[in-house]
Amino acid sequence: MSRTIEADVAFLFIGGAHQVFHLAPVAAALSREQPDLVVTCICADEETEAALVQVRAAMATERLRIAQVTPPPLTMLAARLFGRRAAGKGPLLAKLALRLRHARAIVVPERTSAALRWLGWRRLLIHFRHGAGDRAPKSEKRLKAFDLIVVPGEKDVARAIEVQRVAPERVRSCGYVKLDYIAQTAADRPARLFGDDRPVVLYNPHFDAAISSLGQAQAVLAAFAAQDRYNLVFAPHVRASEDMDEAEIAAWQALAVPGRIIVDLRSPRLIDMTYLRAADIYLGDMSSQLYEFIARPRPVAFLNTHGVAWQNDPRHAGWHLGAVTDDPADVVAAVDRAVATHPSRIAAQAAAVARSFGDPAGASLRGARIVADAIAA
Repeated sequence: MSRTIEADVAFLFIGGAHQVFHLAPVAAALSREQPDLVVTCICADEETEAALVQVRAAMATERLRIAQVTPPPLTMLAARLFGRRAAGKGPLLAKLALRLRHARAIVVPERTSAALRWLGWRRLLIHFRHGAGDRAPKSEKRLKAFDLIVVPGEKDVARAIEVQRVAPERVRSCGYVKLDYIAQTAADRPARLFGDDRPVVLYNPHFDAAISSLGQAQAVLAAFAAQDRYNLVFAPHVRASEDMDEAEIAAWQALAVPGRIIVDLRSPRLIDMTYLRAADIYLGDMSSQLYEFIARPRPVAFLNTHGVAWQNDPRHAGWHLGAVTDDPADVVAAVDRAVATHPSRIAAQAAAVARSFGDPAGASLRGARIVADAIAA
């Protein structure tokens, strides 16, 4: 039988390093608040492990344990067979369910881990939502597998109860953990990305091709290369490149323009809010990173490359907070419109952030106390 992992409370990070800052600060706070509990963060790759070590050091919680497990051979086989890294999560979860058989609770930042129920896990299973966007992915149907669902703010409380019909007593809010962590640990002054004072546009397309503008990204980069009023950071969601080979990565990086356009597909800056804090204007489509950006209200613009009738669609509520264009050739003009109309949207942005994130200050500790109370119940 597989060797067990010592943990009273296991925090699983099987979805990638980008999920670490949404939940690991809760694990760190729990290990500090509850010294009698063995709190262990578990991952399956070196990048995620490095992010976990970073959180542990930044929050000075040496009691927090970190364990990296080796994915089973079936994980690699499934990923190769389906051409997607995400396809290998099932065999990994089966291995973890066995190795965590003595744990009292498992806490996760994604919904794939709902499969633990079908793999025999019968103890406490807690889900913390990462991100706070407006789209309602099909995976939200899996919420019913969790004993407790912890979300940032009232927007997600309402969606879990009203749309997914989750019992109200199983839903709690704690604030936006990632913003709480960044506020505690990041440098006061955002990074300087370029050597001049041109406004910086952050272009942040989603990874899901069905809703992303990534298919038109080359045209967007060409439009910015042809003007001299804005600098551009092309930083798609980190998952956009997870199935790219080195040749594809190199082809994208070749579109960078020194001193004018940064192309970043895989660096830690994609997940630690470096670009979100440093940019002046946001350009995107469906990523929930929009709300992380407007936590400090700034101009935003959106690319509707799929011709969506978005005006009355709650999944596109964020698009009312900026300028929208259907044409990549119009993207620079859309950014101009976003800047010109931003003063009229500041109040709406602030209200949207409050509804999405609640009060970020202290979110990590509140989340830890919610977990502790659930274990003690």
